[in-house]
Amino acid sequence: MRKNSFIRFAVAATAVAVLAGTAFPANAAVKPANKATIGDDCTKASTGKKAPGRGVDGTDLTCMVVPTGSYKGDNKWWYADVKPLKNIDWTIPANPGGYSLTADAITNSLKAEGLLTATTSVYKPGAGGAVGLAAFQEIKGKPEAGIITGIAMTGGLYSNKSTLNLLASTPIAKILREYEGIVVPASSKYRTLKQLMDDLVAKPNAVAIAGGNKGGVDHQTIGLLAQKAGVDPTKLNYVVYSGGPEVITSLLSNATQVGISGALDFAPYVTSGKMRYLGVSSAKPISGIKAKTFVSQGYDLVYGNWRGIMAPADLSKADYLNFIKVIDIMHISPAWKAELTKNKWDNEFVAGTAFKSFLEKHIPEINAVMKGLGI
Repeated sequence: MRKNSFIRFAVAATAVAVLAGTAFPANAAVKPANKATIGDDCTKASTGKKAPGRGVDGTDLTCMVVPTGSYKGDNKWWYADVKPLKNIDWTIPANPGGYSLTADAITNSLKAEGLLTATTSVYKPGAGGAVGLAAFQEIKGKPEAGIITGIAMTGGLYSNKSTLNLLASTPIAKILREYEGIVVPASSKYRTLKQLMDDLVAKPNAVAIAGGNKGGVDHQTIGLLAQKAGVDPTKLNYVVYSGGPEVITSLLSNATQVGISGALDFAPYVTSGKMRYLGVSSAKPISGIKAKTFVSQGYDLVYGNWRGIMAPADLSKADYLNFIKVIDIMHISPAWKAELTKNKWDNEFVAGTAFKSFLEKHIPEINAVMKGLGI
């Protein structure tokens, strides 16, 4: 019972965070200093006025004419001292996929807003993110270095019994939430999620289920869904692949019968008639994806992969504050909103010390989920 209560608590916490983090700051109405947030309008008469403590990590906003980007020339509550980044050296702790897509979306958005000149990327896959994190934590003297992290890494560190501490790096921001999709090939006998789960109830290893790394969000989601159906998740025939592309290849070659990954990964194959969705892990239907939620099919589970940015441990206070201000501006930009829409992501944003607090709570919660799943 204690194990189940931990799992219910962690899943509920994730769902609350998902639903709470989807709203964008309003940019239309003029806001007074005591209610200002980044990107809110201010009057020309207020130009130069400060909004003390209203910025990220308690920094100040200033009513000013925005010098660059989508809001150039507009009077906004902004960071007067923010400096564009010159070059982000990304560490991608996996093969091409969700992490690299996230880094690319950040890069494109920052460049569009005049907040970044260039980037480089190095791929360091392996051990659920531990290989990449270990390499990143060796980086010194590069204040604009960054690594993309997320629930797949926090789960992967646990499942691989890594001694690395994610919080040994500097938390910058959690920026999005992505939901999972479960699919089958078009030739599959399964037409509904219930049909699949009923077979798993009768025989947990009845089908080979393809997903990402052991302990990652794919594994967590299918394991928690199995529990909701009364199936022991340790008995599932879960086949580990490096990410969405390999999961898709395994399904199309009939090496596996069911696939789980980010819901958008499968969209082109569903559209072309090669696959069909059995369900998605979001609280509400996802725009542009013809799939029912787990909840609407009788399985009380909302679960998704958050992703965020960490910086090196030796980041100076000044560089840290500038980095989080840059990302704070990015997250209210039209360029970032377009990336969220294109990739079917939720705008779940928290930065700086608030992101650190999230990780301090999230890591033990995920460890409890993993333990409860027998991972």
